[in-house]
Parts: sequence; C-alpha cells; structure tokens
Amino acid sequence: MHVIGRLTAWVAVITLAPIALLARQIATQPPDGMSRGRAVFERACSSCHIGDDPDAPSPDELRGRSPQAILDSLTSGAMKYQGLALSGDQRRAVAEFITGRRVRGTVSGATAGMCAARRTPLGDPFAAAFWNGWGAALENTHFQPAEKGGVTAADLPRLRLKWAFGFPDTTSAWAQPAIAGGRVFIGSQNGTVYSLDAATGCIVWTFTAQGGVRAAISIGARRRSARAAGYAAYVADQQGFVYALDAASGRMLWTKKVDDHPLVRLTGSPALYDGRLYVPTSSYEEGGRPPGYACCTFRGSVAALDAETGTLVWKSYTIRDAPALLRAFADGSELRGPAGGAIWSAPTIDVKRREALSPGAKVLIGLGAGAAAVFVGLLIAVAAISD
Repeated sequence: MHVIGRLTAWVAVITLAPIALLARQIATQPPDGMSRGRAVFERACSSCHIGDDPDAPSPDELRGRSPQAILDSLTSGAMKYQGLALSGDQRRAVAEFITGRRVRGTVSGATAGMCAARRTPLGDPFAAAFWNGWGAALENTHFQPAEKGGVTAADLPRLRLKWAFGFPDTTSAWAQPAIAGGRVFIGSQNGTVYSLDAATGCIVWTFTAQGGVRAAISIGARRRSARAAGYAAYVADQQGFVYALDAASGRMLWTKKVDDHPLVRLTGSPALYDGRLYVPTSSYEEGGRPPGYACCTFRGSVAALDAETGTLVWKSYTIRDAPALLRAFADGSELRGPAGGAIWSAPTIDVKRREALSPGAKVLIGLGAGAAAVFVGLLIAVAAISD
C-alpha cells in the first residue's frame, strides 16, 4: 500500500489581540509571514476581535492557543463560515500571526509524495473509463455503466486498498474526485487542487486556488489548443473564482470571478458543453454573515463563460429583481430583499432538447432556499435556462 501525505487538522481563528500588541509579542515570526497575517487579520477579523463583540475571545485567550487550534476553528469550528472566505495560505498566516508560532508542514503537503521525474503523461481523458465532473456526464445521472466501470458484484469482496492520500490542513474531504486520462483531479478544503496518478496516488502537480474547492472538477478538450490533444481542468472555489488549468501540467490558462457579492461561494461543479462553461453560484448568507450585515442581498445565478478565454457570455439570475432596502431598524441594521435562490448543485445540460428544439443549450438547475427566500416564496425548485 502506498500512503501519501498525512491528514492534519486546521484550527479556527476566534479572537485576535490588538494589532500593535500582537506585533510586539510575535518576535519569532519572519517579517513576511507577520505582515501577511496582520493584513488578513485587519481585513477579516479585527472588527470583532478588536471591537465590541462580547462573544469574541480576548487577545490573551487566543495567544495561548496553538496554531492548529486556530486552523481547526476556521475550517470546522465556530469560525468555519468566516474561514470559507480565506485561502489555505491566509488561514495559516493569521493563525501564525495570532499565536506567534509556526504551523508544521506546507499548505499543499507536496514536500512528500511527488511523482518521480519521469511521470506517466496524461492520456486521452475519454479513451477509457472516466468520471467527469459531479455526475459523470452532462446528464448528471451519477451512473457508470458496467462496461466502463469494469467491476462486478462478484469482484467487491476481493477489493483491497491500493493507496491512500491525506489532505493537509483540512478537517473535511470536500470534493468528489474526477478521474480522466489516468489521473485523479480533486480539490481540497484549503484551496489546493491536486492531480494524482490514478495507479499510485503520487502527486503529479498542485495548484493553489484563492479559496477552498468544494465542487468536483470538470475536464474538457481545449477547442483552439495549439496541440492536437490539449485538455483543460475547470475548477470553482469558495470565493467565486473559476479557473481553467492545463490538465497535463496544472498551469493556469485563465481565471474569472463570476460574482462580486462578498459572500458568494461556488459549490456546484461547472458544466462544459459546446465551448461554454456553465457555472452556478451560491452563498453563505445563511450562516456566515458578519455582525451588522444587511441581510439579505444575494441572488443565485448561472454564468456562461467562453471555455477558451473565460470571457462572460451571459449571466441569468434566479430572482429577477435586484435586492432593495425593505426596512431600516433603530440599531442601524437593515433588512433587504428579495434574495435567495442559490444554486448549490451542478447544472444539467439537456443535449437532446437542444438538438431538437433550438440553437441554444437547455441548462437545468436546482434551486435552494436562501436566507431571505421568504420574500419571494419557497425557492426549492428545478428551473430551465435556454442558452
């Protein structure tokens, strides 16, 4: 059995001391690390931990905790929603800044487990058995025919573990793997994207996204690639960014932020069809709102991007009207709407209807009730959008 990596835990940032006080006491941290952690803390944490929030732990309490405890809180504890908006590097930096101690290892864990220099090249992703994106195919049936799977019921008792892979700096294995061309493509909670050799589990390449990667990765041919067989891996993260990576090397081809809402997150896998990438949007207004946040202002949407360049072709919202101020309260807080209609899952492409009825693809989406869905009715439904 080939075991790669070590599954380690993250801890959550709960309280932060005044910046000047922390800076004086963290003499063991290099200037670069301190400045990164300070910048993240000032932007994302100081309003509560140096403010008047009675529930935020004091600076002295936080200083006594381990960096791993801070990371755990940011990934699976009380601060997990706040941690969603941070990359793995940012969570590490703020944990080290608060505690004045280093986190062991690296964000990607790629100091060990890399493939040998002469690695197996990426094969044709669609020449043999594969599992692409979330549902294996555009129809999202989540079903693998027996002739492709190659495993029968009689084989199951004889299956044995061949290799295992641990995700560093995480507490959850979020994403479903995509399997294509002899590789396993998978994102992690800390924002690292991995391409693994499917036969051995060794790391072929890594890529660092700006936020955690929960959605399954979609693989597709590059239409205008200079090479005869070029393929891209399409990745969506928890800060609203979509990336096209060279599937063979991990080199970034383009990136695009599909929504500017401060609490946007991408949980549904992008769907690739006929040169367009369909990206659903959701948010964490339901549980990750900061104190004083004017709820609610997020509307779910589908963005259609040019798969070769990342250029936005069109964007369709699940709620027609933009949120507006509904009520202002005496304490200064606000109520806004309509909002909600987040799209949490991967879109389904109805190829048959496109071929029979129209020049545009039919994109089917599932809607989830957002934090303010009460203003527009119960938004749990299936909707169709015509490209």
